Amino acid sequence: MNYQEMASQVLEKIGGKSNLISGAHCATRLRLVVADEKSIEKEAIEEIDGVKGVFLAQGQLQIIFGTGIVNKVYDA
Repeated sequence: MNYQEMASQVLEKIGGKSNLISGAHCATRLRLVVADEKSIEKEAIEEIDGVKGVFLAQGQLQIIFGTGIVNKVYDA
């Protein structure tokens, strides 16, 4: 898996770096806070290699990558 490419695709599909307010991760999920939720291309994010699920909860876009992968995508 190319973690840099995965991270770039996520950034593009959330509306770009200018739409990203903050990012963090837990053991399995990338948690992003965005300025404009309407800019999120949820279906396109679901198609990114390695993504196991995508949903909005508690004001965060949560992208499930799984243990051991999410931290590598976050670092990239």
